[in-house]
Amino acid sequence: MDLRKRLTLSVAAVAVGSGLAFAPLASAAPQSAAAAAAGCSYPYVCFYKGATKTGSFQDVTSGWQNLGTSKGADRMVNTRHDDVVYTHFTNGQTHCTPPNTTTVFNSWVVDKIRISSSSSC
Repeated sequence: MDLRKRLTLSVAAVAVGSGLAFAPLASAAPQSAAAAAAGCSYPYVCFYKGATKTGSFQDVTSGWQNLGTSKGADRMVNTRHDDVVYTHFTNGQTHCTPPNTTTVFNSWVVDKIRISSSSSC
């Protein structure tokens, strides 16, 4: 097991052991082939509930967009190469996802999105 996986497991174990809700987990794996196979091509940000794509977004906005049928999605794929994605949750928390990253929403309920032209969180 490589150091990155051990560190991720250690952090998760500490969070679970301390009773913390461990929310969005990001994976910086290359998205091109995987995202295209999942029906999400550049320059979209796509939301999924299980294997079903519930929505896709591409516009950079200055404010939040409601997710509609994607509210409560369990996963988001950001195929954009230079833009970060902010997600808002029903508990009031926000999360920033870097370009070319998949985020898994564990226990938090995502309800809004904002795509920013910034290249880093």
